[in-house]
Order: sequence, then C-alpha cells, then structure tokens
Amino acid sequence: MSTRTRIAIVDDHRVFSDAIASRLGTEPDLVVVGTARDSAATWALFRDRPVDLVVLDLYLQQEDGLELARDLLATWPALQVVLVTGMDADHRGLEALRSGVRGWVSKLDSAESLIEAIRAVADGQTRVPGRLLTTVCASLPAWGTREADDDNAIRRLSERELEVLRCLVDGLSRKEIALRLGIAANTVRSHVQSILHKFEVHSTLTAVAVARRAGVKGTPRSVGP
Repeated sequence: MSTRTRIAIVDDHRVFSDAIASRLGTEPDLVVVGTARDSAATWALFRDRPVDLVVLDLYLQQEDGLELARDLLATWPALQVVLVTGMDADHRGLEALRSGVRGWVSKLDSAESLIEAIRAVADGQTRVPGRLLTTVCASLPAWGTREADDDNAIRRLSERELEVLRCLVDGLSRKEIALRLGIAANTVRSHVQSILHKFEVHSTLTAVAVARRAGVKGTPRSVGP
C-alpha cells in the first residue's frame, strides 16, 4: 500500500460522493483516485488506476453494493472495502463481514467517523458499529473454524502468531503490534493473514472473538522479539 491510501468512492448519489471526495481531499494521508455511480463505471475505474480502498454504497440504484464488493475482492483480494448505507441494514452486516468487507458506516454518521473507519480499515483493522458485535459473536458457531474447535485452532498457531493474536485481543493496530513486539509492520501483516487462514475466518474481528471464546488473554507489555 502506498504512503497515501488511494480511495475510490462508489455511490449513485453524486452529491454524497462529491462531498465525501472533497472532505477526504483535505486529509494528507488519503487521496481519492476516482468516483463511480454504478458497477460498469467501477470496473472501468479499477482497471484504469490502482485502488487501495473503496467506499461503497450498500444499495446502488438497481444494483447490490455487496455483490459488487464480492466481485471486486475476488479480482483484487488485497482491496479493503468500507460499506456505507443510509438505510437500516444491520441485518446484512454479518453477511458483509463474511464476504470480506472490513468497514460498515452509516451515512448518518459524521464525515469524521467515516475517515476514522477508513484509516482503521487501511491499517488492517475491522470497523463496525458496536451494535453488530453481539451479532458477530453469537454467529460464531455457524461461521467459525470448520475443521476443529476453538482450542484446536489456537494450538495450530505458532508462538509468534499467538503473541500477535494476544495483541489483537488487546485492541492494538498493526503498527502498535509491531512496536510492542519489536518486529516489522509487514511481518505483523503476514502473521495476521496466517492467523485468519488457520482460523478459517475473514476478519480480525472474528479472529478476536474466537480467541476470547477460547480464553485467550491480552499479551503482557514486556513481550519482545
């Protein structure tokens, strides 16, 4: 990912997308590389220039934003997706997370809330409203590890991966984990991806929920490389 997070905005309401693009343009670490109003324009945009993160309306006119998100992620797996919606669509939050979406923001929230979510997701975190956390945790038996129970999933981790997982339980970002453990940020990213793969989940939020259910606690501050 580049120093500045390259963002595409996909929304069929031009006033909203233009306003968000203007606001994001004032942030030194974010850059809007383009906007689109439908899937055809989105694919054209993505094929024309690199995109790190997409802010995507859940309900595009006559199109499902989540289906578009799935298609984009299938083509660009490293893409980060933040869904925005002006409707009461919490019932689709779990479906979105299972599909690889990392952020969920209401259009009724402030621009600052969206920017905070964008930065968190760009840093490898998952950002959803607190009201969705209960739904996520309650659903774990249905979409957690398939091959073994939580304890076995924990035992599959290496010692370093377990340290990284404990830091995630503490709520640390990848940069903060790198500082605490004295390792490179890219190394943290690799460990997180390995954890997700071994847990057979798609987000750090779910990995943390699995860890907590298995009794994994946060890591001591004194842990080093």
